[in-house]
Amino acid sequence: MDIEKILNAINSCINCEGCLDICDTYLVTGNLLQSPNGRLKLTKKIFTDEYVSEEEINAIYTCTLCSMCDQLCQKEIPISEIILNSKMRLVQNGLGPLEIHKKITDGIIQKKNSVNGNPEERLNWVPQNHLRTEMFENKNSDTLLFLGCMSSFRVKESASASYELLKNANYDFKILKEEPCCGEYIYSSGDLELAKKIFMDNFKLLTKAGVRKVITTCGGCLYAFNNIYPKYVPNWNIEITHITLIIYDLYKSGKLKFKKLKKRITYHDPCRTGRKLDGMDIYNEPRELLRNTSESVSELSKNKEFTPCCGAGSGIRGVDSSISIKIGSSILNDILTEDLITSCPLCVFNYRYAGYKTQINKRIKYITDYLLEALEY
Repeated sequence: MDIEKILNAINSCINCEGCLDICDTYLVTGNLLQSPNGRLKLTKKIFTDEYVSEEEINAIYTCTLCSMCDQLCQKEIPISEIILNSKMRLVQNGLGPLEIHKKITDGIIQKKNSVNGNPEERLNWVPQNHLRTEMFENKNSDTLLFLGCMSSFRVKESASASYELLKNANYDFKILKEEPCCGEYIYSSGDLELAKKIFMDNFKLLTKAGVRKVITTCGGCLYAFNNIYPKYVPNWNIEITHITLIIYDLYKSGKLKFKKLKKRITYHDPCRTGRKLDGMDIYNEPRELLRNTSESVSELSKNKEFTPCCGAGSGIRGVDSSISIKIGSSILNDILTEDLITSCPLCVFNYRYAGYKTQINKRIKYITDYLLEALEY
């Protein structure tokens, strides 16, 4: 988006303030600066090079970029895209990213992950019975299971369960021994030039490994490879999908069979496996899988394209964890079942963190971890 188009879009706002009713950060803070309407006004200041305070910059960086406001804007203003572009403008002007982003970015450069994980422990999730025979990138397969930072280091069962299900179906795939970060965190922090370098480096790595198809477990990685890489990587030609879609196809073809568990669950749609994706969404497949493995599947009061963000999107946890906790706990309080299932490891992590901090006792599981429990061997 060029500046003239951005300013025209901002000026088209009629200040109806309908976005206040659906903005996750505004609903828990009551701070107009931390609302779509307030942030649009801030972005105008940023793109016209007016003075912006530390509080105002912080307000931009506490947006989860969940895109809910885009869904409901009467004027069809691409609010989340404008906010993302304003971060890039802040970086260009030397006002961003924030120190926490710089610290995490340094970790990505040095350790190839965004969660300060020890690179030597990246593969600790690989099931021991497969570790000795795993050939990694040397395996003659053009399909890569890309786990990402959260699955590799923080929600390891999302990695191991996905891997186990594919192995049980005799699905042809490989993993990388030294998997890099996808770079979405750096992109969302506004450092476009560094992000583009990482995108290109990763594309070269994938190409060298003979990868033609990538299966992701993380919503952020899916969003990056599906939405962002095609914009900035010339000749990007890699098919992108999510583990849920692969498991669904294996189930429908009879290569995976599941039993019903005596559990009543609620399913949560991550932003980056739904409304934020270009050209696809993942709504029906997880629900069908879960309906066939559970006593019942409940919904949040708002679901599918209107599902609220878990509260951890776009690096907000590092900027203000209290907002992430409030958003996450508000959703936990919205569900009536003891079990909440989702298909993004970052959502799993934030819900568990919010539940721990607020003493809301819910069992949070990644979808393949739940399905592995229901697998018929």
